[in-house]
Amino acid sequence: MLKKISILVLGLVIVFAPSFLMVEAVEFSGIVPVCNTKLDANGGFSDPCDFDMLLELVNKFISYLLVYLATPIFALIIIYVAWLYLSDMGSSENIKKAKTILKNAVIGYVIILSAWLIVKTILLSLGFEGPMFLG
Repeated sequence: MLKKISILVLGLVIVFAPSFLMVEAVEFSGIVPVCNTKLDANGGFSDPCDFDMLLELVNKFISYLLVYLATPIFALIIIYVAWLYLSDMGSSENIKKAKTILKNAVIGYVIILSAWLIVKTILLSLGFEGPMFLG
């Protein structure tokens, strides 16, 4: 029971801790860009919520998932695979399990990086000129 609670708490920390870091590190408040906050002389907004803000939201969300969630989880999986591989005690079953987990983790991470590249390409082709957080 204590092991399940520990895993749950660790999982919650992994999922929610980066959101507190993201709020301080980004110019806007968190992932959602701030818009429609500054009035200009004509009674309109000098920072309107337009298509660029929507694209910036998509860009920040993908960057958040990639940098603050996927990469640490991938690193933890690599550590777990190394532990499985080193503690095999002559059991080929653990080595086979470690190789399978490593292969699936690498394939998943490559898919995530490919998704980021596709989203970046789409954003650039739509004319987004805002900051690209990953390059």
